[in-house]
Amino acid sequence: MTAPLGLVVDDDRHVRSFFSKVLRRCGMDILEASSGWEPLLVAQTSSPAFVVTDLEMPDLDGLELCRRLRRSRRSEQLVIVMVTGAAISQGDEAIAAGCDVVLEKPCSPALLVTTIQRLLAKRFRSTRTH
Repeated sequence: MTAPLGLVVDDDRHVRSFFSKVLRRCGMDILEASSGWEPLLVAQTSSPAFVVTDLEMPDLDGLELCRRLRRSRRSEQLVIVMVTGAAISQGDEAIAAGCDVVLEKPCSPALLVTTIQRLLAKRFRSTRTH
């Protein structure tokens, strides 16, 4: 089985690098993008299995990124995890925008990894039954 490809999106390069390192250590292939339109282009050309994104970013925030990713092809198979230090009360809005789960910063590496693995396993099972 090949390693899942993920996209980590955050305008803070330290957070982006930290999440990427954690996920790579768990055997995942990771691409990175900052903000704006870059994550949409990367997602379109690379077809990641999952996206980890921040909520508050310049140009294109995490909510709009979720909406646009969900409108793209293969979106039903894409797992989107939002990790944010913003008010967690925006979690409902993130779910409505197409995010699968919202985690609060600071997020433990173990929680991030297990959340992604659980969601990917669930998606894999549901696509095999259809």
